[in-house]
Amino acid sequence: MRYTKSTGVWTLYWPDRNSKFHRYEDLDPTPTIDRLLAEIDADPICIFWG
Repeated sequence: MRYTKSTGVWTLYWPDRNSKFHRYEDLDPTPTIDRLLAEIDADPICIFWG
């Protein structure tokens, strides 16, 4: 996750197998971190927990 102070939003990123991070396109940046944490917990496409 990354917080952008100038816009006041959190953006979710995921690591590939080479530890390169990519923006998680299934969720738009949001001013509240709760949506991002819920998405990581649910992990609907098995990208965070395998």
